[in-house]
Amino acid sequence: MAADLTQIAAFFAAHPQGFANRVDLPYRLASWSLEDPANVRLWESDGELQAVAMLQLPWFTLDYTTVPGADHLLPEILAWATERMTAIARERNDELPLVVYLTPERAAHLPLVEAHGFQHDADWDLVHLERPLDEPIAPVPLPDGFAVRPMNGQVEAYVDLHQTAFGSKNMRESWRARTLTMSAYRPELDVFIVDPTGRPVAFCIGWLQGDEGQVEPLGVHPDFQRLGLGRAVLLDMLRRFQMHGATRASIHSYKQNDPALALYQRPDNGDFRPQYDVTAYVRNCR
Repeated sequence: MAADLTQIAAFFAAHPQGFANRVDLPYRLASWSLEDPANVRLWESDGELQAVAMLQLPWFTLDYTTVPGADHLLPEILAWATERMTAIARERNDELPLVVYLTPERAAHLPLVEAHGFQHDADWDLVHLERPLDEPIAPVPLPDGFAVRPMNGQVEAYVDLHQTAFGSKNMRESWRARTLTMSAYRPELDVFIVDPTGRPVAFCIGWLQGDEGQVEPLGVHPDFQRLGLGRAVLLDMLRRFQMHGATRASIHSYKQNDPALALYQRPDNGDFRPQYDVTAYVRNCR
């Protein structure tokens, strides 16, 4: 990797500044997008890091943060990201979206974001949901022959299942393999559900920071949906968070994803509750 992931992770941890993916940042840092040094930009002053921006092509998003008082760098960050995404769009001979997510803590950034040609697009909006972990969570019975198993560092099986579950080729072996090397990665928070033949058919990865655990990602093979496997692997992960001392759990979902939101908010399932919106501002680059 050309980027110093340890340095970047430490900078985001020290200066989250309303960044929505604070807990699951290691998963994002492992993405293949950062294999290209042109997708990462650092701003320094007098030898001190002031801002970091990353173009995350799996989600077409701009991840960024600054030290307090350095919001004046935001125009440069937006200009850099737009120029970079435009270059990629031209290489692909395509039009690509660039998404900037604003949490309530970043509301002051909105005028600058809009001034750079970004407009609100509800189709990309996220909601941040949380639930306490102060009560015991009962295990969920699985269909006969199905079982929860640790992934044990599997790469090919995970990539195949992830791609199938999400209908996307975004997950790659390099991303998965690098995820396993991240300092915040915990093997015990990386689990499959396998069918009676031992084939992985559902998965969930959890991330911890302080007293919070975040689920990212969770998926179920389309051929094995409606068997309660998503609920089972989610609640299994919440129990694992509790074992590691987490007192609350969080998850992000697209606001337009009604089935997922219904599932996460069911009292007998995740029992998550919306805490705040993560609003999407999109600019098409070509």
